[in-house]
Amino acid sequence: MLGLKTFRTAKQIICGVEVMHMLKKGQLQQGVKSVQSEIEFIHNLFGVAS
Repeated sequence: MLGLKTFRTAKQIICGVEVMHMLKKGQLQQGVKSVQSEIEFIHNLFGVAS
């Protein structure tokens, strides 16, 4: 069990899984295809401070 005690936690996990599947399938349109640009995209998406 993932410990989904609140709706917010469940929503965040599901959104994260969906984004990772989209990245894996190549469904996101980005100008530059580099690892660094993907890292920046993920950080911006999840609100991680750089």
